[in-house]
Amino acid sequence: MNFKHLQLKQRENREYHMSSSEDLEIDSGVVVMERPKDIEKVEKDEEKQRSIATIVGAVDDDRLAFPELATGEVNRLFSNLEYSSNLANEKAAATHAEGSVVGAAALIAGTTIGAGVLALPSATAPAGFIASSAGLSVAWAFMAMSGLLIAELSINRIGETGRPGLGLLDLYDNALGKVWSRFASAAYFFLHYAIMVAYVARGGELLGGALDSIGVLPPIVHGGPQVLFAGSIALALYFAKSSDVEKVNNALVFGVGGAFFSIMALGFKGASFPALLDSANQHPGAVVDAFPILFLSLVYQNIVPTIVTQLEGDRKKIFNAIVGGTAAPLLMFLSWNAIILGNVFAMEGVKLDGLDPIALLQTSSNSGPLLGLLVNGFSALAITTSLIGFVYGLLDGLTDIFGLPTDGPSFEKWKPALYAAVMLPPIMLSLGSTDIFYKALDYGGAFGVSTLFLLLPPIMIWNKRYRNPEEPVTTLPLVPSGKVAPAGLFVVACGLIVEQGLDKLGLVQFLSASP
Repeated sequence: MNFKHLQLKQRENREYHMSSSEDLEIDSGVVVMERPKDIEKVEKDEEKQRSIATIVGAVDDDRLAFPELATGEVNRLFSNLEYSSNLANEKAAATHAEGSVVGAAALIAGTTIGAGVLALPSATAPAGFIASSAGLSVAWAFMAMSGLLIAELSINRIGETGRPGLGLLDLYDNALGKVWSRFASAAYFFLHYAIMVAYVARGGELLGGALDSIGVLPPIVHGGPQVLFAGSIALALYFAKSSDVEKVNNALVFGVGGAFFSIMALGFKGASFPALLDSANQHPGAVVDAFPILFLSLVYQNIVPTIVTQLEGDRKKIFNAIVGGTAAPLLMFLSWNAIILGNVFAMEGVKLDGLDPIALLQTSSNSGPLLGLLVNGFSALAITTSLIGFVYGLLDGLTDIFGLPTDGPSFEKWKPALYAAVMLPPIMLSLGSTDIFYKALDYGGAFGVSTLFLLLPPIMIWNKRYRNPEEPVTTLPLVPSGKVAPAGLFVVACGLIVEQGLDKLGLVQFLSASP
């Protein structure tokens, strides 16, 4: 036996051992040693864990392009800098412009609280307050998850390109390829135009009512208030400086907040909470029909890439901003529904079948004239601020599609055509049926929101995480549970699109009526 050879083998691999003479098998002077049972068990356990991780969809730390981000050694992916110059000594200084979680959450909340809240009472009244509140909470959970998935995609895209500030359409184009990215672009424009139609229709209605109430509305053709409302905003945005628009918009947002809290304070006294919570007014089966509006009222995802840039790719800050920034509107919407529906239920002999609860409050004397005026003011301000944002969103989308700059001589050349493309279709479509406001929002939520923010993000995340398991990633998943979260979101989106498609075609009523 070659004991020197045996000693070298023992030193080179400590997991082999010699327990007794039975553990050795001598063949032509070569010592063959058995592997210990405990090491084999450990290796089997590790292999089993890897199999489970693959099934669940865990992303391994080894794929991180920047391991320092996972260990916490470095929190942010890049640094935002602000430059200032001193004319006296002709020197320039750069300072770190660190993003604020509170500021980012406020931006998300401000984007979420739009005119979609005006359609909530109409959508939730048939289901009742308790059932619709549960449905709204579920919608919030899925929309928060959607935003986190988009944030993960945005962080990875910045890590790949080294370019912060890339927009939502760029994410779709990169992650989905030409065919699906065109589908995403179509959904983007469908959603924006559908909501624009709703805003122009309701804004014109409110403007016409206000002018009529003070006796200054002359005889006017059908659709005149809509043209006047949309045309005034379009002309203001066309000729005003962006800085002036921002100042006016900030003042309008402040007015929205003031009107909202005034409605809450005044409406609390007149609300009938026993009737609001009465089991006779709860119909859980009607919640499904409310989901398009519930999802639509919680839209904010178009600014997620901006949030990621502001917070420098810091995954912890981004998570807190998205969850906190969407939770605040959820609480506001629940309070809004409680006050509006509570006041309507307090009216004697009122049935909500096909009626708009907000319209009832605006015209009813039971709740007092001040509450009706506040609701009108809140509605007008919310629609105006939301319309401004959607005009700019469509302008950005059109310039991206046609490869035009967003400023400069070339933009000025095409500016009239761009504004016409943004404003004319919504104005023309808003002259349709009297309930076009609710119908446009309903279709936008059923097909626009569900496609753009519920269906496509899971597909994009799946491609990024699992199409090539060896591809480096910049961040680990922001939503835990691996494949479960994107798969669940995808199933919900498909179910909503199919159900609403069948419902809009009348097949749901036909099948339910069949014997």
